[in-house]
Amino acid sequence: MAIHVYTGPSCPEPAVRAECPGAVVHPPARHGDLYSAAIRPHDSVVLLDGVYHHGPALRHKEILDALDRGVHVVGAASIGALRAVELAPFGMVGVGDVYGWYRDGVLTGDDEVAVAHADSGAMTPLSVPLVNLRAAAAAAVRAGVLASADTGPMLDRWAREYYPLRTETRVVEIAAEHGQPGFAAWYQERVRCDPRAFDQKLRDSVRALRVASAAQRDRAAAGPRPGAGDRSWRTEFERRWRNRFTGLAARLAYQQIFDPGFPEVWWEYLNDLAEPAGLRDHLERTLGRSAAAWPDCPEGRLRVVRLLCPTPELTDRRQAALLLGREDAADRSVLDQYLAQGADHLRAHPDRSLGSIPDAVCLRLLAGIWGVVAADATECARRGFASPRQAADALRPFAVGFLTAAAAAARSAGGERG
Repeated sequence: MAIHVYTGPSCPEPAVRAECPGAVVHPPARHGDLYSAAIRPHDSVVLLDGVYHHGPALRHKEILDALDRGVHVVGAASIGALRAVELAPFGMVGVGDVYGWYRDGVLTGDDEVAVAHADSGAMTPLSVPLVNLRAAAAAAVRAGVLASADTGPMLDRWAREYYPLRTETRVVEIAAEHGQPGFAAWYQERVRCDPRAFDQKLRDSVRALRVASAAQRDRAAAGPRPGAGDRSWRTEFERRWRNRFTGLAARLAYQQIFDPGFPEVWWEYLNDLAEPAGLRDHLERTLGRSAAAWPDCPEGRLRVVRLLCPTPELTDRRQAALLLGREDAADRSVLDQYLAQGADHLRAHPDRSLGSIPDAVCLRLLAGIWGVVAADATECARRGFASPRQAADALRPFAVGFLTAAAAAARSAGGERG
């Protein structure tokens, strides 16, 4: 049973180790992190920090998916506090004052926890989050350095400073400019003696680590418990996210596009999904009695694949095994080659993107690969694509590599003829 901690400027790794010596420490969470197979159903996740400017942020449904798998998720300090308020009804646990302020409506904007920090290493904070300044103002009131009535205007002024520019030096300057030189001097001295003197995010982080450690001991005796409850929150997009982060999505797309026998694989997959009642019974119940006879003829099969085009669940081992059953080492090698060539091309041409390849071009390539007149909706459906556009999207990461290989083959053939 492991405790996975996603942290950055809120809680440096030594502080994590002091509370949870065996914790698995990760950088700030980003989209896809909680789908990791390394996070097991009996584990705990402590979510503190997450990216938002320089990468896609962690989605709510990724946390719901973890909860549904029986992972204990605790949030505090920064994005963890925000997500815990939003997902408490589903079983996420919020800890600390920052969480409480958001839960009670004292805070509403995510700018309160925003902080600039180094992108690597210890991710040392380079600016001061507003929640820490709230803690400093409250401490100053208790110490008699600042009148309670002055805290609101002071916080409003700090809030107007763009968060990456709200450094310790700028905090002191603003306080002095705002007519509070006594507070400015007091704050500067306290921070000089202890840079974390008013670090509310760190205090909340430590509390969250302690809560996770205690809960882990309880869970070791009780076993994992799914926490997200009703599965109605699952959507097609969420399934696609999970598929993407299994590492199998590109492998499936390669088989769909380049395996000549994939239409039969897809047909077997549809039949397997319809068990135990069977595909015929499913068609009769959903489409009427006449539909039960469709699997008996080629035209009927085409109707079935056009109407039934589910998004596979690649985290399901049975489904993945069915869909990738014809894959071999050569496929994996060519797939890796195509993806690498595509990535190299984009690095060499930063002004281009995969999205710049028109759908029409992708569909012409697919028609040639499949040996058909046109890669229309029916031909795409036979290979598990819900639409020609989805098929075009699947081809794009392979397009540069495929065209490079085709050109090399053409040159080789030309040389042999010569």
